[in-house]
Amino acid sequence: MKKASARTVATACVAGLGAAAAAAAYLAVRGLPGVLYAAGLCLAAVVGAIAIVGSRPEPKQAVIELTGDGETSRKVSRWTRKSRIIADFQLELAARDAALEKHRQALANLATQLSRESEEARRTKAQLEERISELTSERDGLLLIVTEERERFERTLDDLGGGIGRHGDEIAELKRELEALIAR
Repeated sequence: MKKASARTVATACVAGLGAAAAAAAYLAVRGLPGVLYAAGLCLAAVVGAIAIVGSRPEPKQAVIELTGDGETSRKVSRWTRKSRIIADFQLELAARDAALEKHRQALANLATQLSRESEEARRTKAQLEERISELTSERDGLLLIVTEERERFERTLDDLGGGIGRHGDEIAELKRELEALIAR
């Protein structure tokens, strides 16, 4: 019987666990949501198995050449790899911390700007309301003046109309007197 590699065993375990999780999800949820959960878990298991099969181990010869013997080289390469991975994670963490700090600073700047603009908007609103009140008062005063002037104009027209009518009566009387004088 042929000895199975660790990669093959890991692939089989991932596929088996994925299938078992999918069956458990379907049995727990049932219906269309259960089918969707199960399909998602199966897809995740397949992707995991493909990732395991597709990964390439470091060539043993290169590690042996660096250290000299096979057993020591595996230990050194494992720790070297882990150290590199840890260093990469630390760099990524530092970069994300810097990005997070930039976002925090941007949020603080936006909050400050929003506060200033809110205060400015409140002041502008108060000024506009005051100006509207002044204009309304001025309009009411002008309407009152227009009404008074209209009444005065109408009285003047009435006085002129009455005066013209009186003068018309006086002219008619003078005309009669003139005709009477001419007729004599």
